[in-house]
Amino acid sequence: MSITVLTAGTLLGYTIEPDPDPLTVSTAKDPVVGRLDITVGVGNQGPAYCRKITVRIPIGASTSALTENRAPLTSTTVGASGWTARPGYAEGTWHVFDFVAERPVQVTERAVTLVISHIEVNKTVGNANIKIAEETSPTNSDYTSKTTEATVTKFPAEFTFRNFRPVKLMVANGESATLRWDGSPDAAYTMFWDRRKEQDVSSVREWTTPEPLTAPTGFMLQATVTANGDTLTHTLTTVVMVERPDLEVGHLDIAGRTKFQGPLEGLLQDRVKLHESRRLIAGAVDNTRVKYRTQGPGILSMNLMVTHLPNGVDASAVAVNADNQDLPAKAHVVGPGNYASATNVFKENQIINCRAEWPDSDKGGSCYGSAQWIWHPLGLQEPPVRI
Repeated sequence: MSITVLTAGTLLGYTIEPDPDPLTVSTAKDPVVGRLDITVGVGNQGPAYCRKITVRIPIGASTSALTENRAPLTSTTVGASGWTARPGYAEGTWHVFDFVAERPVQVTERAVTLVISHIEVNKTVGNANIKIAEETSPTNSDYTSKTTEATVTKFPAEFTFRNFRPVKLMVANGESATLRWDGSPDAAYTMFWDRRKEQDVSSVREWTTPEPLTAPTGFMLQATVTANGDTLTHTLTTVVMVERPDLEVGHLDIAGRTKFQGPLEGLLQDRVKLHESRRLIAGAVDNTRVKYRTQGPGILSMNLMVTHLPNGVDASAVAVNADNQDLPAKAHVVGPGNYASATNVFKENQIINCRAEWPDSDKGGSCYGSAQWIWHPLGLQEPPVRI
């Protein structure tokens, strides 16, 4: 388990990874020799210049100390050139390591990993605090020293916690996931997942999600041990992927083609039939005019179906704007045709004036048909209001 240290008092950030992980105390028969990898990166205040980092290791047999034996401790750097790991030296109950840059380094991402190895972990369970001091500046001038602390946890020698893994790396959408792990019986285990959900799983080493998964889900399993007045925690994480997942996004930019299968709920809501006008065989017509006000953006489609329309006679379904002007697209049928459709786009708070034009009894003969105005809303909204 890595330990991330980001504080307001320092310009840099530090990620500390003990090895072995989790770090356990030594016994007379089984000494534990470990190491700390301290990766230096950007802090909360953005890029900064650094010329020196000092790490202090607490020496002694107590809970707060890491090792009783300072003699074998060594240091080195990994991942970047231009840094020198100077030999450690004693300073009271601390053993001190200086890591010096050949010239000031601007830290814009992960800069270097500081390694302190051959740590003979002492025999006392608890939390040991190491100190990290940096000489940094935001502007490559007026360098000052800033110090932070990080906790390195020493677990009981018999403590084990490993192999946290899903039975299936990917499940179908709507399928539950099963996870397994190895852990010693003297710890409490808590599962965290899916936005603040948690469950005590101390009595099991295999657990199935109580609800099926619909999207890739991260799981964090935390083991807790209490010893010498300290609460010791260790965390493992894993992820279960979901085939054809449900997605929830804030903003989405699509550069290529997009294909939808199924209803576009939320983007295109269920369509609403605003109005219908009909011509009966006897020549009577109804509902030729009506007005609506939109409550959001959408697309208005006009569908006109006519049967037995004489040749040369027309019928139309029109959308008219607030100035009583016909909009560019209208459904228009000229005999002997029988079907036409057209669409117009409307913004929020615009007037839709639906108008049907049917042939009279003399010209239309025995034709009959229906004109419909269908509203397709874009996004969540109330349907247009009749006015």
